[in-house]
Amino acid sequence: MVCYETDDEIVLIDPFLPQDGSFDPHGKTVRVLLTQGAHHRGTAEVVERYGASVWTPPHAVWRKIPNPATTDELPAGIEALELDGEPQQVVFFIPEHATLVTGDVLTGRDGVMHVFVDEADREPLLASLERIAELPIERVIVPHCETPIFVDGAARIRAAVAEAGQS
Repeated sequence: MVCYETDDEIVLIDPFLPQDGSFDPHGKTVRVLLTQGAHHRGTAEVVERYGASVWTPPHAVWRKIPNPATTDELPAGIEALELDGEPQQVVFFIPEHATLVTGDVLTGRDGVMHVFVDEADREPLLASLERIAELPIERVIVPHCETPIFVDGAARIRAAVAEAGQS
C-alpha cells in the first residue's frame, strides 16, 4: 500500500490496512485508488472503517467482484496514466513528489526494474511506458519487489522497456 497525505485527505493506493491497527487518518477524508482490479484486497475494509471513496481504472473488467468504484474523480495532485495494451491497469503519477506508483506492470528483482507484460499487448504497452518515462519521474514505487522504491525513475523505466523490447 502507498499512502499519500495532503492537508485535507489521505489517499491509499492498493490498500492493505496494517494488522496492528496503527493506521489513523486523524479525521481526514480517506480515498482509495486502485491500480487494477486484482488489487482491491483491503478496499472493503477501508471503505467500511473510514467511509472512503474508491476510484478504479476506467476500462478495467471486473470478473470476481462488482466494480467497487464510488467516484470517477481523482484527488488533486494525482494523475492516472492509462496504459495502451493493458486496459486493466493504470499507474499513478504524483508530480509534486516526482513519483510514479505502479501496480503490476513494473516489477523488480535484485535491484533491477522489469516490465511485467503478462496478458498485455506488448508493443503498445512498451510504447506507453516509453511515453511515461518522458515525465519528470525521480522515484518509482513498485509493489512486487524486495526494494519497492527505485530512484532515477525515468531512466529505470527506459532501461526496463529496452530490456523487455529485446525479449
